[in-house]
Amino acid sequence: MTARAYSRRDFLQRFGLGSAAVIAGGYGLSVWEWAGPASAATTTAGTLGDGAKGRTLVIVEMAGGNDGLNTVVPLDVGAYHDLRPTLGVSDPLPLDADIGLHPSLAKLAKRFEQGQVAIVEGVGYPEPDLSHFGSIAIWWSARGGSGQAGWLGAYLDGTVGFDDPLAAIGIGPGPSPALLGTQSFATTIADSAGLQPRLPAWLDRPDDLLRAWGNVAPAKVDATTLVGQVQRSVGLTVSAREDLAKTLTGATDTAPASESSAAGRRGYQATSVVDSLALAAELVKSPAKPRVIYVSGIGDFDTHQNQAQTHPELMSQLDEGIDSFFTALGEAAKDVVLATVSEFGRRPAENGGGTDHGTANVHFVVGPAVKGGRFGEPPSLTSLDNTGNLVHTEDFRSLYATLLDGWLGVEPGAVLGDDFPTFPLFS
Repeated sequence: MTARAYSRRDFLQRFGLGSAAVIAGGYGLSVWEWAGPASAATTTAGTLGDGAKGRTLVIVEMAGGNDGLNTVVPLDVGAYHDLRPTLGVSDPLPLDADIGLHPSLAKLAKRFEQGQVAIVEGVGYPEPDLSHFGSIAIWWSARGGSGQAGWLGAYLDGTVGFDDPLAAIGIGPGPSPALLGTQSFATTIADSAGLQPRLPAWLDRPDDLLRAWGNVAPAKVDATTLVGQVQRSVGLTVSAREDLAKTLTGATDTAPASESSAAGRRGYQATSVVDSLALAAELVKSPAKPRVIYVSGIGDFDTHQNQAQTHPELMSQLDEGIDSFFTALGEAAKDVVLATVSEFGRRPAENGGGTDHGTANVHFVVGPAVKGGRFGEPPSLTSLDNTGNLVHTEDFRSLYATLLDGWLGVEPGAVLGDDFPTFPLFS
């Protein structure tokens, strides 16, 4: 297996001096490749064509299972407050006669009014797996769960192959399996603590961590290149670390101090959705903007307890992160779409202090190119399944198919392994 060698000079030139100013010292960049069975191959390299070049898709993963019912709140539905007598949101921000947003999502509500937010309701899949790892693995692969290549990895396989390890970048504590293809690379940027995969709070068992990264290995690239130096020690040598930090902060000997952004001065933190999306914005504005950016590790959305305290804060951070992201992009925002994912929603009935693992959920697709509004069918709060959970109305792969076809410009069936109906989210 061969790959184009990326020299340090090439890397610096492609990203542009000072273009990714939000990363401070103490971060790392790694390149990964598939280490699983050959039978997991999805698409053949190059068979999808170039796709819609010049566009970027940003995925924000709310791992742990975000509470969709308290994110997009049904209005004047007695069953909602019957199921949630203490945790029900009493003052949502009305979007229409039927739904409102959590009050901590005020900036997102304004973008909805501007027609730049699509809300997709009732999202799930048949025979739902209520374990965190089992369900997120299904979302990562869109095919069969653990041991499969990622859905975005299949997109990379069919478009760029091994030719461009910078086409997709993950921001977070480790390589997302969603980006892992069998014939392409996945590149990650993390803080120094995140270079070694760490245990996310939402994982059910410690051995799930090994399963999550079981098919990921450092890429076999020329050890004399910058990328090779990164993967060789799962970090950087002191000198290479300094060079890369200077590149991504713009902190050269000749660069004025004013070129460092406020985010750069406070440092990049892998657990902050605001900082992660600030970094994503800088990568989008760089000369070599990625086709895909996958943001993970931004918080624990598994709100079994203390939901009244933790969920509003999670929503506030998400609201600030999305708004700051698009504000930072300026004119470049027209070429970017952001979508949220989460392995499942929460159970409709509260457990007293929180909510347990659920099924159907709601997700956002945001950007100037989005045809705003509501899509999908809201699940019933009075006709629950035999476990007391919502019955999903829309397959999550329809959301993926919409993003692949309407935004990334490729045939979704070849990526997802089957045909799924799409939503008219794009003009």
